[in-house]
Amino acid sequence: MTERIKEKMNQLRLDADHAIGRAEEAEAKNKKYEQLLLEKEQEISSLQHRLGLSDAELEKAEQSLATHKSASAESEQSKQTSELLQRKVQLLEEELDAAEKNLKETVERYVSAVAISRF
Repeated sequence: MTERIKEKMNQLRLDADHAIGRAEEAEAKNKKYEQLLLEKEQEISSLQHRLGLSDAELEKAEQSLATHKSASAESEQSKQTSELLQRKVQLLEEELDAAEKNLKETVERYVSAVAISRF
């Protein structure tokens, strides 16, 4: 019976040693996974920061685009107004030329009429 108790004790020791080995292995895996989890959390934090910066940059670019579109529309409006005013100036110059020509002809006829009436 003593032999059987010794055998049982040895078996219990072996089982305990195996259990301790498995526990140590599980603790090592747990530590590894905790470290991996910490790294992933830091990576997520970094990516969230980069996303925030990208969002801010996108918003700034959209505002700049809106400003440029507005300026472009104003520029186009100014261009159309300028073309219209140039056309009006051209028409007024043509009208002035015609009026000056008419005045010159009228003055020449008047001078001719006055010269004829003096003779």
